[in-house]
Amino acid sequence: MKNKNKIMRNMLVGMVGAAFCMAACWLSSAYGEGNVRNGYIQSNWPKMPFIRFEISLILAGIGIALNYVGLRDYVKLFRYLRRKRGVLNRQMGSLFEVGAVAYCISYLFIQAGYVMIALVYKLLFGTNLMGADIISTTEGMFYYIAIPLFAYLIVAIVGMSVAFMHFVWNGKMRVSRICIFFNPLVFFGLGELLKLTKLYYLVDFAAASVPFGVLLMMAAGMVGVAKQPNPKPVN
Repeated sequence: MKNKNKIMRNMLVGMVGAAFCMAACWLSSAYGEGNVRNGYIQSNWPKMPFIRFEISLILAGIGIALNYVGLRDYVKLFRYLRRKRGVLNRQMGSLFEVGAVAYCISYLFIQAGYVMIALVYKLLFGTNLMGADIISTTEGMFYYIAIPLFAYLIVAIVGMSVAFMHFVWNGKMRVSRICIFFNPLVFFGLGELLKLTKLYYLVDFAAASVPFGVLLMMAAGMVGVAKQPNPKPVN
């Protein structure tokens, strides 16, 4: 495989980006002790300082840009792997490519939309509006933007994860099969299970479960690239 060192370096950049995205998610979605969820509304929104949301957006913008650098080279890896025999390899390589693009779009817009809705609720909470009116207005905004953005996110998580698991399970990645669990779909499911515990520290950790899965997927990719055969020297 050509340019292995460059691809590994770019995947490391992608890991840093995923860590930034994790921090952005924690800042906007780790509500702390005593939070009560009412539908989509979080009771601790008004208690969270504005600067948390501002820094969250900055980190999200930087993080997804760095994440894209790594995902772009992940696509190169799967383009290389799908050259091997089998129509399914080509289909899975294309599926990952679509998922990677969808993730870069959906993550940033979902994070921005989520912060916007939280800020609207926080600002309305300080007015004379009735609680029911505040909740109705905020949830109305959410449902206007939720369907297309979360549709992108589902395509992203499923597309990247299914393709990654295919290449790991079939030995194309040259990593241990235990790495099949190092993907955003598995950690998304784990995050949803943690939320059911109602333990605030586990719920707060679950807020960053998807970018954490992306980070681990990047780490597995670096190992997989390192184990790919070097190109034969030209005499």
